[in-house]
Amino acid sequence: MVSQFRILYRALPGLLLLLALPAAGQIQVGDNLKMNLNGVMTGGYNGVYGNQINSNHGLNFGGNGTLSGSYYDPNFLSFNLSPYYDQSRQSSEFRSLFNGGGFDFSTNIFGGSHFPGAFSYNRAWNSQGTFNMPGLADYTTNGNSQGLNISWSELVPDWPSLMFTFSDGSSNYSVVGSNQDGSNSFRNFSLRSGYRAAGFDLSAGYTLGTSNAEIPLVSGDQTVQKVTSDNNTFLFTASHQLPMHGSFSSSFTRSDINADYFGSSYHGIVDTVNASAGVNPKPRWNASLSMGYTDSLTGSLFQNLLPGGGQTGAGGGIFQSQQSSNSLYLTGVTSYALTSGLQIQAEAQRRQQSYLGSSYGANTFGGGLTYTTGALGGFLSTSLNVADNYTDNVSGNSLSFSTNVAFNRPVHLWMLSVDFSYAQNVQTYLITYMNSFYNYSGNVRRRFFDGRFVWSATAAGSRSALNNQPNTGNSSQSYSTSVGVRRITASAAFAKSDGFGLLGGSGVQPPPGTIPADWIILYGGTSESFSLSGSPIRNLSMGASFSRSRSNTATGGVGSWNKADQVNAILNYRVRKIMFTAGYGRILQSFSASGLPPGEVGSFFVGFSRSFNFF
Repeated sequence: MVSQFRILYRALPGLLLLLALPAAGQIQVGDNLKMNLNGVMTGGYNGVYGNQINSNHGLNFGGNGTLSGSYYDPNFLSFNLSPYYDQSRQSSEFRSLFNGGGFDFSTNIFGGSHFPGAFSYNRAWNSQGTFNMPGLADYTTNGNSQGLNISWSELVPDWPSLMFTFSDGSSNYSVVGSNQDGSNSFRNFSLRSGYRAAGFDLSAGYTLGTSNAEIPLVSGDQTVQKVTSDNNTFLFTASHQLPMHGSFSSSFTRSDINADYFGSSYHGIVDTVNASAGVNPKPRWNASLSMGYTDSLTGSLFQNLLPGGGQTGAGGGIFQSQQSSNSLYLTGVTSYALTSGLQIQAEAQRRQQSYLGSSYGANTFGGGLTYTTGALGGFLSTSLNVADNYTDNVSGNSLSFSTNVAFNRPVHLWMLSVDFSYAQNVQTYLITYMNSFYNYSGNVRRRFFDGRFVWSATAAGSRSALNNQPNTGNSSQSYSTSVGVRRITASAAFAKSDGFGLLGGSGVQPPPGTIPADWIILYGGTSESFSLSGSPIRNLSMGASFSRSRSNTATGGVGSWNKADQVNAILNYRVRKIMFTAGYGRILQSFSASGLPPGEVGSFFVGFSRSFNFF
């Protein structure tokens, strides 16, 4: 400790001289190279402690900078380099708990020409991230990551365009409070070309993507789940203008999928065709027809269901086998505006699907109206849609409907807004499943004492479930309020959610559709947060926040009780160009399934920062 203070004492004159340096302008090197360098330097006493990390404390220097410039001309070559240390890239309000660091580099070449290109690379060490739980406060992770992106284009007039991109990235992380580590890696290549001929806009493309992930099941059986995916996709599109102010578009894709998800696998080729045409014969009248066909309904479901967009797999339910499957739909829609604010719509659809050795078909006929108007001194928007559904080989029919109402208006010094949506028996991706849901939100805002006091509150909620299917409901509620008095703002929030989801690299994701039973993670919990920020006197700013989350999860017959508490505080006082800073942060997380005591990470800092414009 004595030696550290000796170092600070000996370095103090130099630091004071550096802090007193005047700002400078742009610098030019030679005839063609121009550069700017600016940044923020921090220094002071820093400490990091925890029961699952190596604790340390002492003098610490950090900050960030940006070196930007161009050669010859910004359109010929421009670049930007931004290194940082002891900075949080997750939140701009508080410091990093883990003394994270890294850099971002990007460059553009031949911008504005027929052959523009770009290159970027970023890397982060000891960075702070999140592990998601739907509707609740996220859990904190700590890890390293890197990413590379390269792109180039050929855009010569009257020639086919050509665009090439390549990206590569990886990350590894650990969840605080668990003894499990996770990792992600991906590599993507794409090539696309476009051309206009005989009035047709044509394009073709090819993408090649691979991804690998090891996902820690921190709230389950404490195993690491593996997800791998290889996807080759060819795409062709064509579009053309039609008479009566209309247009036509079509697309064909072929995807070769080879993937494993949680020990289950899918290997196959998915061909998909889509086409649509629309006309606008009268200013108030338009009509359209569309169709779509896939020769592998199972493979298409895999692509839509799994987190990350490119991950695919197999499991229970309709995914127990890779039998032949297909899907076809035909849809016709027409609408007419009776007045400037009232529009009616009619729709007819035929769907045909085959999976699990059986064929299914359904016809839908429906209509609706949309009405918007000024009402009660505000703005009102409402819609109602009703449809009759007939399923092949099933006697009787089912009625479905959906509605939405939105209204907002100022009332003296009040500002009010509400939104509500409800649907019953809406058909999902599979004919044999129907969905019902509701969503609501509301906001109120009021100024008092000539605007010196401002209060606002927000409420929102939702619920969705598959009809006649137990344990398929997902619901969430959230409430928040804030009060602002002069230069001080205080806020509070509460959230509650429960349901089921899929495990992905960033945590639990809400379900996009029907999920095999052995993939499901059940969850439920609450979270609350409080924050205070402001600038009570000139040159002084402060902020503090607290969040708490309590959840329970279950998967594979294993349950876990999970807790997360996080506190952050910061105080800044500016003296000319020097900012004196004091900050504190603490995380406490636990997962009962891990069998470990709660994981704790804390950090504090007392020191200064100074912004510079070197040249």
